[in-house]
Amino acid sequence: MKFLKKIIFSLLFISLFLLSSCGYSLRENSNDLSKQDLIIIADNSDLNLELIAQLKDKDNTIFRAKNITNGNNLVLKIKKHEIRKFIGAIGVGARTTQVRLDYSISYELTNKKKIKIKNTFKSTNYLSFNQSDLLAIEREEKILIKKFINDGIKNIEFLLALNNNEDSLQRP
Repeated sequence: MKFLKKIIFSLLFISLFLLSSCGYSLRENSNDLSKQDLIIIADNSDLNLELIAQLKDKDNTIFRAKNITNGNNLVLKIKKHEIRKFIGAIGVGARTTQVRLDYSISYELTNKKKIKIKNTFKSTNYLSFNQSDLLAIEREEKILIKKFINDGIKNIEFLLALNNNEDSLQRP
């Protein structure tokens, strides 16, 4: 039995060694939106201000003026940024017990190579709560909004990385 365990452990160790030596690794977050100069063209809604705050947390320099020259800056133009709330379930006495939140951000991104990328990112989440703790729903909703915006930023990073990789894969 001990001999069989040693063989299994040895095979597992060898396979992990081979996978790591060939460059295989788990998917990492992209850093295409960190430590960048970003020009953001958007209104001053709460969602856009939260987006800007999260981008600043990634050590980005944010410019809000439309007339800044686009030297080596990324330009993010937010066309539509919204959260819609719907009642998902009604409990006893016609009290709301579940809310559906639909997040949507439509944007146009101009990268350093002056390539425009248009995209719409949508996400949906359900929020359950009880009437005895109404303040908790507000806290949970704020947490969900931050998560939605973080997912939207990851979507933008993915599109930037995808666009950069497509350019590097083109044959001469």
